[in-house]
Amino acid sequence: MSEESHDPESNEPEYGPTYYAPMEMPIPRLPRPPFWMIALALVMVVVTWLPLAIIARARVSLSSEPRIQIMQDMGVQPKFREQEINSLFADDRAMRPKIPGTVARGSLEPESLDNYYHGFVRQNDGSGKWTVVFADTLPDKLSNSPKLMKALLARGQQRFNIYCYVCHGYDGSGRGPVNQRAMELKAIDTDPQHPLGITWTPAAQLYSDVIRAEPVGKIFNTITNGIRTMPSYGAQVPVDDRWAIVAYVRALQLSQGGVPTADLNQKQQDALQGQ
Repeated sequence: MSEESHDPESNEPEYGPTYYAPMEMPIPRLPRPPFWMIALALVMVVVTWLPLAIIARARVSLSSEPRIQIMQDMGVQPKFREQEINSLFADDRAMRPKIPGTVARGSLEPESLDNYYHGFVRQNDGSGKWTVVFADTLPDKLSNSPKLMKALLARGQQRFNIYCYVCHGYDGSGRGPVNQRAMELKAIDTDPQHPLGITWTPAAQLYSDVIRAEPVGKIFNTITNGIRTMPSYGAQVPVDDRWAIVAYVRALQLSQGGVPTADLNQKQQDALQGQ
């Protein structure tokens, strides 16, 4: 039988005496990307984590700057910060000082309480001349009972040891650490070629005759407004605490110089005289 003829009863396929299954071709593998592409991909992945890290840190940290706002809605407006320059004013200061004589809303003190807030009252003699009269006693609202007076003295001692001791000393002798250091610097300021220019008024001895003779209102006024090299403590010490310090100063004076006989009751005077 020729190759071109085909027997219908034959089991062999018509395209040849032998059948071969087609071979599976191997899947081609992509070449390894270069190193710079791998490194760039890793960097880009890490960069995508940065916003999450910044958001997480912002939620647990404090800042003086306002938060980022996509929609401003007047949340951020042009303004001057502390200690900035503002050429609108002649002194170029953005922070404006108080106008002399002005009183903040709600801070107006009634004249009937001048003794309490200032330690003195103003009196007109009828001819248009005003005089200042300092208070001789502590305000009634602070010392109207022995219990209140005891608490007032304890508070005054605590405040005195914070604000006054550094110059006047714990005992009111005027030999506090700041005063002693200032006197030392003043003593060595004797070089005419390089003078330090130190000027210092020694702290007052609080139980001296001069301070003893002052009414309590004047001592209160000195604490409020200062005197000579002593600064004002009106901003740091509230009114009640200033009166507490005054009461403690009086107690220091009694402890250092004794109690005047006139301040004793009759029973104490009799006991002093041996009766």
